[in-house]
Amino acid sequence: MKLPFENLFKRFENVREVVSSFSKSTFIKTDKQLSFILITAFAVSAVALLCYWLFKERPYYNNLLAEKDELIKTLKFTRDKLKKIHENAVDTYEKKLTNEYVPKSIYDNKINDYEQKITSYKNDYISKEEYQNQVAELEQRLKEKEEYLSKERLSKEDCEQKMTALEQKVSVLEDKNLDLKTSLKESTEFMGGEKEMLEGMLLLERKKALLPSLILSETKNKTIDTNALKKLVTIKDKLKNIEEMNIALKPDTYFEMGLVSYYNKQHEQAIEQWENAVSLNKNNLKAYICLGIVYNEENMTDNAVKVLKRAVEINPKYSTLHLVLARIYEQKGSLDDAIYEYSKVLEIAPETIDIHSVLGVLYEKKGLKEEARKSFAQYEKLKGANK
Repeated sequence: MKLPFENLFKRFENVREVVSSFSKSTFIKTDKQLSFILITAFAVSAVALLCYWLFKERPYYNNLLAEKDELIKTLKFTRDKLKKIHENAVDTYEKKLTNEYVPKSIYDNKINDYEQKITSYKNDYISKEEYQNQVAELEQRLKEKEEYLSKERLSKEDCEQKMTALEQKVSVLEDKNLDLKTSLKESTEFMGGEKEMLEGMLLLERKKALLPSLILSETKNKTIDTNALKKLVTIKDKLKNIEEMNIALKPDTYFEMGLVSYYNKQHEQAIEQWENAVSLNKNNLKAYICLGIVYNEENMTDNAVKVLKRAVEINPKYSTLHLVLARIYEQKGSLDDAIYEYSKVLEIAPETIDIHSVLGVLYEKKGLKEEARKSFAQYEKLKGANK
C-alpha cells in the first residue's frame, strides 16, 4: 500500500543528504540553512500528527459520540419508565384512599352526637348498675328491718306490711323505667314517620321551586323564589335535627339537602351532605357531578378532578361527567386534557354540536389551525342541518 506522504519522506531524505554533504564541507551553517531544516522538520511533524488524528483518534471520538447518544437514549427511556411506575403507584394509593377510607370528621361528629345523647339519657333513665345497687340497698334494709323486728318481736302482720311497702317502691321504680322505654320507642316511631313525610316533602317542594337536580351553568336556577327557598331550608333543618337523634336518612335525602344548602349559599354544608350521599350510594352520579362543581367553585380543583374521575370509572358512558371534567380542565389551563374530555362527550352524545365550536377555540389556542378549521366547519355544517 502506498502511503500518501511517501514522497514527503523521500524529500526529507534528500534534504538530509544535502545537509550532510554541506556539513562535510564546513562546520559553519548559515541562518538560511538552519531555518530551512527547522521549517521542514516542523512540516513533517504537523503532517504526521494530522495523519495520526485522521486515522487513529477521529474514529475513536466518533465511537465515543455514538455511544454517548445511545447512553442518553437509554437513560431517557429508564427515566420515563420510572416516572410512569411512580405515577401508577401514586394513582393506586389515591384510589385506595378514596375507596377504602372516609373522612374522619364524619365519625367524630357521630361519636360526639352519641355522647351527647348518652348524657341526655342519663337524666331520664336509671342505669342497670344503679338499679341493681338500689335493689341491693333495699334488700339490705329489708334484712336489717327483719333483724330489728325479730329482736323487737314484732308481729307477723307488721312485717308483712313493711315488706309490702318496700315491694311497692321497687315496683314503682321498675314501672318508671319501663314507661320511659315505652315513651322513647313511641317517640322514635313518631319521628320515623315524620322523617319519611319530610323527605317526601323536600323532594316535592324542590321540584315546585324549579330547582333542577344538577347545578350546571345551563340548568342552574338563577331566579329562585325567596319564600320557596326559606321553606326548603326549614324542611332541611328539621331533617338535620332528626338525623341528630340517630335516625338514619335516605341517601337521596342527603342529595336533596345538598341542593338546598347550595342554593342557600352554604357550600360547606352542601359538600358534607353530598359526600354523605356518595358514601351511602356510590352510584349516585349526580352527587359526584355536584361535588365536582362546588369543589371547583371553592378553588379546590384537584379535589374536583379526583371526584369526577372516580365517577367516570363507575360509568364512563355518562357524557355529563366528561363535560364537567372538560370545563374544569379548560379553566385550569390543561388544554390537552380538556380536548380529550370534549371529544369523549362528542363520542357519547354526537348531538351536542356546540362542542365542535368549543373544540375549535381550544385548537386555535394550541396553534393547531387545521384542526380548528375542521371543527368550526363541522359546527357550521351541523348547525345548518338542524335549522
